[in-house]
Amino acid sequence: MSLHIVGIKDGKPSDRELDEMAGKIGEKWEKLGLHLGICQDVLGTIAANARDKPHQMLLHWINTTASATPYHDLYHALCHDRVGLNNLAKEFCGEKTT
Repeated sequence: MSLHIVGIKDGKPSDRELDEMAGKIGEKWEKLGLHLGICQDVLGTIAANARDKPHQMLLHWINTTASATPYHDLYHALCHDRVGLNNLAKEFCGEKTT
């Protein structure tokens, strides 16, 4: 059974989804944060103080975004050429059918 992406999810990612995604972002967390609109000063503070930097960055983003379509924003940020996490974008942001 294969999954096919048919669109981008509505709503916003859960804390559990953000935690799972954080474990897969790795060293690209800072570039992703920039493309999610987080300023470099905030990213620098996360880099200096957070144990789980990707997770802290995602929590900061979801708790401060005014976007009505956070899954869309996340999808496009993950797929940006400078981030290049297209598979992660499909896995976490895409609506799937079997």
